[in-house]
Amino acid sequence: MNGRDKNVLALYLYITTTNILKVRELNKKIIHLLKASTVVLGWSLTPVVGDYLIDQKAQLSPYQLAFFRYFIAAIALFVILQFQKGFENKQIITSLKNKWKAYLLVSVAAAGMPVLLFVAVKNPATDGSSASFLLNANIILIPIVAFFILREKIRKSYAIALSISLVGLFLVIFDESLFDIGNFSLGSISGNLLAFGSGFCWALYTVLLKKYFSEDNPLLVTFLSLLMGSFYLVFFAFLIPPIGMSLDFLGIFLVIVIAVLSTSLAYSFWLDILGYLSTTQTGMIQAMVPLLSVVWAVSFLGDSVSYIFGIGAVLIVTSIIIVETRRTEQPEIEN
Repeated sequence: MNGRDKNVLALYLYITTTNILKVRELNKKIIHLLKASTVVLGWSLTPVVGDYLIDQKAQLSPYQLAFFRYFIAAIALFVILQFQKGFENKQIITSLKNKWKAYLLVSVAAAGMPVLLFVAVKNPATDGSSASFLLNANIILIPIVAFFILREKIRKSYAIALSISLVGLFLVIFDESLFDIGNFSLGSISGNLLAFGSGFCWALYTVLLKKYFSEDNPLLVTFLSLLMGSFYLVFFAFLIPPIGMSLDFLGIFLVIVIAVLSTSLAYSFWLDILGYLSTTQTGMIQAMVPLLSVVWAVSFLGDSVSYIFGIGAVLIVTSIIIVETRRTEQPEIEN
């Protein structure tokens, strides 16, 4: 082989290798995009499905839906753990034995989130759109909870975001009640307050995870937290009236969707893509969740959106983006 042939061969190998690398990189980006889309889709569906099954169709009680969501999700996470490299089932017992007190705390906080969320959407005055925005306010609440529990300083960007979000939360919680003071009652905003409480529970859960489990396998911790949370919810789901269920085929399908897609897969994918996303991208994903919830609620449940809600929603989304694009690179546990 002469020198010219060697140069041609080298050029061919270089072009071929470069194209292969580009294709692999493109495939990775497509996979990450699909995973991010699954996260947004799954998290946006939870409050809307809850509104449909609990308020509109009355097929389940809030406690029953919370139980089935966590119990099925825990089973799915257990299956996912079996395929995780280096995982052994004995780690479950070891983790529980070493940190059972911490698990009691985080599982109570975890169980509180879906209960308050689903009790909220049972209130006719609280729809899936409002519940989603108020739940996702947990991103704003995390720095405040961390200040009291972890003694972390609240940075200037968080203070700005908090100020913006407080106005947005006020508008979303009170909505049209602001201009109907004569007929105002606590019942008209109680559902919204409960939805905001679900966001607080998730913020508390996130901070407790950081305090007690920052060095542990996050999938294992989530599996045990959801499993223990589902045990608490059994009592409320099947011993406190109403205990009757009237699930049709669509209802069963939707329960599985928010358990597997919205909880197990969405959380697993979120942990996986955190290492590849910029902080700006994570902020946009967080902001897209409640916005997509509005699309589902308006399109399929016939919800309407007032201009007061719209202004509040924009302010909340803005504050979420500010917080997420300024946060540290440490992964956080999400809803």
